[in-house]
Amino acid sequence: MDYKTEVVIIGGGATGAGIARDLALRGIPSILVERGDFTSGASGRNQGLLHSGARYAVYDPEAARECVAENRILRHIAPHCIEPTGGLFVSLPEDGFEFRGEFIRACENAGIETVSLSPREALALEPGINPLLIGAVQVPDGAIDPFTLVVENIRDAESRGAVVFTHTEATGFLRDGDGVAGVVVRDLLEKKEFTISASWVINAAGAWANRILALAGLSIPMSLSKGSMLITNTRLSQRVLNRCRPPASGDIIVPNSTVSILGTTSLRVDAVESFEVLPEEAAFLVYELSLLVPEIKSERFIRAYAGVRPLIRSGETDDDRSLSRGFSLIDHQKENGISGLVTIAGGKLITCRLMAEKTVDFLCEKMGLRAPCTTAEQRLPGAGIGRSLQDRLLHMRREIPAARQEILCDCELVPRDEVEAVLKEGKVRELRDILHRTRIAKGTCQGGFCVYRLLGMLNELRRERNRGDSNEILMDFLEERWRGIRPILWGTALKEEELIESIYKGLFNLSGELSGGQEAGERGRR
Repeated sequence: MDYKTEVVIIGGGATGAGIARDLALRGIPSILVERGDFTSGASGRNQGLLHSGARYAVYDPEAARECVAENRILRHIAPHCIEPTGGLFVSLPEDGFEFRGEFIRACENAGIETVSLSPREALALEPGINPLLIGAVQVPDGAIDPFTLVVENIRDAESRGAVVFTHTEATGFLRDGDGVAGVVVRDLLEKKEFTISASWVINAAGAWANRILALAGLSIPMSLSKGSMLITNTRLSQRVLNRCRPPASGDIIVPNSTVSILGTTSLRVDAVESFEVLPEEAAFLVYELSLLVPEIKSERFIRAYAGVRPLIRSGETDDDRSLSRGFSLIDHQKENGISGLVTIAGGKLITCRLMAEKTVDFLCEKMGLRAPCTTAEQRLPGAGIGRSLQDRLLHMRREIPAARQEILCDCELVPRDEVEAVLKEGKVRELRDILHRTRIAKGTCQGGFCVYRLLGMLNELRRERNRGDSNEILMDFLEERWRGIRPILWGTALKEEELIESIYKGLFNLSGELSGGQEAGERGRR
């Protein structure tokens, strides 16, 4: 079955989801296609930082101003996705005070509120900081849940008429002379191809933007920068902690729910799917950030992961940290003589709403429509619904005992009824789709003790949808899980991995089929 609409959006990350919602709020029909599930790219592989803009104030003031403005907007429209932790930029003896003075002045110029703290004041707020610090600066950083943010944008867009196809890849463009008149797509699960005719095609594919443009023989100057991160077993601080120095690798810790996320690196890569974290990268992050929080050296880590940043290049440089974190809206009729095609690229998670606004403003101008953007005022549907660990504990106290429902995920206290509610929406097509919509497998065991329960429930509800038997689905998940655990296999993490290996190989008869577990055993013997 072929489709026709006004706008096709390629990419289901934060920017694509934001564009779909903005279009829907302005009454413009759209269809979004995503080759995986929502947040499959950089939107689900970032550090979960609600930027104050302070990190960019000195070297990228325009991006800093965008960040602080969007920080305030997101606190209003998506409070349930945000923990307003605040942040500290900490000066260690080797950092000195020279950068700190420049940093405070730059923040003031960008409209970012700062408070200078003495070492004693900083340690009173965050006792885990290196006691040798010489000062700190307080800024309005925070933590954000990108998965909920993106899914809520999609749900709101769909409730207003937008159509969304996941696991559906754009394979070509429909052409009308020198213009683009839609896309050819393929459902990767059903193995079916169909077309979507449209007046406009928006390329919001992030790091994959040039792959989409290659279908029309185009490209834009873009650098791909891999950032690697580690997740700790505990929450190391109550606030976001940064090194107060020029941007460098291994200089930030973001508290997120019950864990902390350590980051990040910046490594130029050629392949979009460069998600592997090397053991030496993990060791580097541990060393660098233990200078900021010494406790990190004895911390247990539960996962390593990486995301690829799409950075717009405006010259030749080998240092991706010198490239702007701003975004570009490219009209390919103006740039390449191809009408009906627009690319929005660059930017950050926190600027996704702004990127959507600028894109839809452009389309409205081209269409001759006067439809103002309301996404800065219109709150997301889930605003006001608590999603913190405390909220889940209260839910358990009120609902679970009375209903005698089971908890599927002990680490994150995800009850069965939450997963059933997601299934009832009818949007889930693969196991990972459930993981993107709940906190299952995001806790301490990283799915080791909850995914088999989830599969049991799916089998009971007959939700496997003929995607293979339970063992095949389980093995696929475990292999993906292994990729995130392999770089941090030492100490307690190694012991737990051997325990989980014995469970799955023994109780579930997967012996000899899990390549990751075999390597874990070899490491243990060494």
